[in-house]
Amino acid sequence: MNMHEYTVEFRIYGKGLDTSAISRDLGLSPSLIIEEGDAKGKSEQFAESVWACNGCADAKSWDSLEEGLTFLLEKLAPVRQKIDTYRSKYQLILWCGHFQSSANGGPLLSPSLLKSLAEFGVEVFIDNYLSSEG
Repeated sequence: MNMHEYTVEFRIYGKGLDTSAISRDLGLSPSLIIEEGDAKGKSEQFAESVWACNGCADAKSWDSLEEGLTFLLEKLAPVRQKIDTYRSKYQLILWCGHFQSSANGGPLLSPSLLKSLAEFGVEVFIDNYLSSEG
């Protein structure tokens, strides 16, 4: 693993979410589907459904958060108006995983990407995971 790797997903989640309808409506393949009531550990269940898309058919990690977010925003751009129709009923976020083996450095975002993120208009979450190599 590099010192810093990133994953990105666009997520729509909420009660009563029809994940199959989201896939059909947006014409995008999900990278993650969680259905309301699915098992969450041994004794819990998910209270909400989640539809997530990373823009790829496979799991993808990036050496740069900027690259990953730019790639995903480009994939979502053609269906942005359709995405906007889900805002009133469900939560929409860009979820980012930051996997690091060093506390030095981290994500940098350019002004142009920050502008694109603001125009897309959803919250951005960055979850950080620290692991030791070797």
